[in-house]
Amino acid sequence: MLAKKLSGESGQATVEFAMTLPFIVLFSMCVVQLGGVANDQLALNHAARTAARAISLADITQDSAQQLAVATVEHEINLKDIAVIANLSGDAAKVELNYARRVEVPLIGVLLHEINLHATATMPRQLIGDD
Repeated sequence: MLAKKLSGESGQATVEFAMTLPFIVLFSMCVVQLGGVANDQLALNHAARTAARAISLADITQDSAQQLAVATVEHEINLKDIAVIANLSGDAAKVELNYARRVEVPLIGVLLHEINLHATATMPRQLIGDD
């Protein structure tokens, strides 16, 4: 009796699994992509803070501040094509970073080609040797 009931449902679980598998894989890839974006945003924030701190401690001109910010960001972060803008005022040093993160998830990458990440850090100027 039980064998007759099950014989009509043979393969149903396999078909259901086959139908849901693409969605499970796509969801998993989205989670991995989201983790990569979050990691890049944290790295940008750290690099911006480090660059702003380096500029705030140095007695330098605006041009030198830009060069120091670029060098610090390149040392701190392993991402390519980061736009670095350093602003040096009398009492503060500000660094802005922009990075376009490419979306690599199929189907979603077609809709969202890239995600623009932005980080800003401002530090008060503390020239070494000031009392």
